[in-house]
Amino acid sequence: MTLKAVIDFIDEIKPNAFTPEQKTRWISEAEGRIQTEIFLLAPAEVIPYDYGRDANSELLVAAPYDDLYTAYLAAMVDYANGEYSRYANTAEMFKARYTAFARWFSQRYRPADKLEDFICHFDRG
Repeated sequence: MTLKAVIDFIDEIKPNAFTPEQKTRWISEAEGRIQTEIFLLAPAEVIPYDYGRDANSELLVAAPYDDLYTAYLAAMVDYANGEYSRYANTAEMFKARYTAFARWFSQRYRPADKLEDFICHFDRG
């Protein structure tokens, strides 16, 4: 799934006034957690997105776990809109999807494995 596809999907199901750049920042936050907490990269190695440059870039997590992005983006829209009960629900959805991906990844890859073998498109630079 691409960055643009996630943003377009959220805009369809949860109309909002946030710019693609702001939503890109939120997706970069989610990816930063994935890169540091699951892929075990150092914070200095985290690669953020820039909407102008990366709109059509594939995100790091593929199907069937890529729904964690829409859940995170929905949660952040709810939070920023001050819809805290909705945020509690969408944040819980993100947490469940993130945990499922983390569990799946940890069962298949060890820290000594080369991350490049898993993610060939990791360098968006």
